[in-house]
Amino acid sequence: MSNLKISKEIYNLDTSELGDNLLYYSYHTRHLLSLIKQNVDKESPNYISAYNGFKGELFENIIGELLLKYAMSNPYITKFVLKGPHQNYKSSQNDKFGLLMDKNRQIVYKAGYKDISEYDAMFFTEDSIYFVESTIVVSTIGLRKRLRKKVALLSLLFPHLKVKALIILSEGATGLNRFPSYCTVWVTKPLDATEILDKLALGTKYKKQKFIQYKSDKFVHSHKIKVDYFKYFDTLGWIFRKSFKYKTKELNSEFFLSKKINRYFDIFSKIYIGFTSKKILEQLLSQYDFDISILEKDFVNDYVFVTIDKKDDDTFYLVYYAKEISGGLKKFDINNDRVKISTKDPKGFTVAETRFISHIIKPYNKLSYANLMDIKQIVEKW
Repeated sequence: MSNLKISKEIYNLDTSELGDNLLYYSYHTRHLLSLIKQNVDKESPNYISAYNGFKGELFENIIGELLLKYAMSNPYITKFVLKGPHQNYKSSQNDKFGLLMDKNRQIVYKAGYKDISEYDAMFFTEDSIYFVESTIVVSTIGLRKRLRKKVALLSLLFPHLKVKALIILSEGATGLNRFPSYCTVWVTKPLDATEILDKLALGTKYKKQKFIQYKSDKFVHSHKIKVDYFKYFDTLGWIFRKSFKYKTKELNSEFFLSKKINRYFDIFSKIYIGFTSKKILEQLLSQYDFDISILEKDFVNDYVFVTIDKKDDDTFYLVYYAKEISGGLKKFDINNDRVKISTKDPKGFTVAETRFISHIIKPYNKLSYANLMDIKQIVEKW
């Protein structure tokens, strides 16, 4: 029998006892409020997209507020992590590692000031840590994919606790029976965001009620929670150096197939193993229907980074990241007899990772075409 049963208040998304607490959270509503002022048609795609974005943020905040009250009365929950306006943000904003608040006062794990993973809410029981994912999206495929990284990271941070998840969805969501066994799934009634949006649209014309601060011995600030630190970039560098046996080009398969490294794959999604040249990337791409002339004029000669990526079906393949002369970074996914190119976010993980790897590579990390063909055959058999 589950110790976590959805309450009537959460099922109904009952905000009647929350006062104006929901107005104290930050929302990305500038565009939406601008559309409202312009009296844009509410059936237009532009308005619907902006409104649904706000609705998703509001749903998460309503769940957070109601879970606070739920935790106070549920004896199974021993600690509940505060966030948003309930959290003391200033005391942790300069910390480099740990469970902390980001600038939007969301719960994140930071490593070297870099946000590694975000959690909608978090609480503890006697033997477990639960992270909460709440969303109004209908398809849960993306959510299920993200769970792997979150579980793998928490299992490193809290090695002596079981890692579990509370998934809170809105009516109409699909794939409810496809979540892993560590998940408890709740489904709420649909959310009507009109009332809160109307108050936000009034701006300073609406006088907010005083913020309700709940008090309980169970409540804890994220930066007070002790974790086994996970150093993101140090670990990435360690795996990079161990990729091959004794500085040879013999891939260290036993190392990559170990349980420990498999967990790291879930966190990183890709592992860097070396670099190659633009000329060799052109050679690889020439086997496909692809215009290689763009490489000749737009990309740096060396430092095409080579990674082993793990797919959702637990298979592995090689992916290449090439530096542009302009400073950008392109991903070349050469898989299943086709080439897929995508631009990496200049503020994202991959750019930060390749910048880090570029500082630790040695001449013997360079991979030839023959090396890459041998490695490709090996990883595809894992």
